[in-house]
Amino acid sequence: MDHNRKSAPPPHSPVPVPATFPRLALPLVLVAAVSACDLAPGRGGTVAFGLAAPLTRSYGENSKLGAELAAEELNAAGGPDGITIAIRPRDDGGEAAAAIQVASRFVADPAVVAVVGHANSDPMMAASKVYHDGELPALGTSATSTEIAAAGPWIFRIASNDSANAAAIAREARRFGRRVGILYANDEYGTSLAAIFRKALAQTDAVLVGADPYLEEMKDFRPYLLRFKARQAEVLLVAGLEVGASTMIRQMREVGLSARVLGGDGLESLTSMEGNYDGTMFGMLYHPETSDRARTFAEKFRRRYKREPESSAATSYDAVYLLARALKSGARSRAEIREYLEGVGRPGGSEPFVGVTGPVAFDENGDPVGKPVAIAAIEGTRFRLVRSGR
Repeated sequence: MDHNRKSAPPPHSPVPVPATFPRLALPLVLVAAVSACDLAPGRGGTVAFGLAAPLTRSYGENSKLGAELAAEELNAAGGPDGITIAIRPRDDGGEAAAAIQVASRFVADPAVVAVVGHANSDPMMAASKVYHDGELPALGTSATSTEIAAAGPWIFRIASNDSANAAAIAREARRFGRRVGILYANDEYGTSLAAIFRKALAQTDAVLVGADPYLEEMKDFRPYLLRFKARQAEVLLVAGLEVGASTMIRQMREVGLSARVLGGDGLESLTSMEGNYDGTMFGMLYHPETSDRARTFAEKFRRRYKREPESSAATSYDAVYLLARALKSGARSRAEIREYLEGVGRPGGSEPFVGVTGPVAFDENGDPVGKPVAIAAIEGTRFRLVRSGR
């Protein structure tokens, strides 16, 4: 596709969603099965957690570092029930096709008992059938699409889904004006966030002045921006990632569109890019100032890596600690880890997990219930906490 063409991108055509699976209809033999990846009963041994993320991107690297920091801490403390944890990272490029290949390699690796990731919604959905068929639990980190709730009984996630995030962003948007425009990436994440944002916005007295899809790799957003300027947009939701947003914000200044830019957690990595994005606001899955646990994690991450932790680092850190808790409880096989995760915060299961991103108690779809959403504003290379709540 010509990225410089002046017409709008093609109609919404996200990556096909795999068939959904009943979460609770698992055969009993599955839970009791012993596979090649099982640990022997008792203490000790070594296991691997796969880590899936776009490792060449800032948030993907953060995801890897957060997981590795958690493993280092656990191992230094003797490991859960004496077990040594190894992190095996693989780069899914943030792409569905690559995610399927990564998932297949994890399933085939007998040492991998669970997966931390994927970090993006499209890869998480694409890989979910591989994990389901291969009977390998995956604990998503920063993938937020509501469609993931239907991905089957082997898929869980640390992050709250787009329903909670979009509602918080819509409330924030109204603080800056009534006339709101939407630009959304034509993928699972962008379309999901934009659709739920529109529903939440409809509960206010705001006026939607337009909504257009785009492709992340586009180079010229000025036709869209000029149209929103003509329609006097006061707020612009950018439902996508930092790549497209960075170009949009620069071109907004070029065309004189002064609307306040808001987005989801996909904009968080703007601070790692060249340019001035001060004032851009977005919903975060984690902010260092939301709790003592969050602050302590940020301090340890900065000390270890000499960089700021993004939400992807915190969600991966929590994912490793939650999986370690499953091991400490006595879970040894992939099936036993899946069974443990299913019971976290539910009747008959274990107590909720309290991590640096907030509490995790899973619903029947493997989604965390009632996690807080932080609203932050970019100031240089930092995120100023604006609001925190549900």
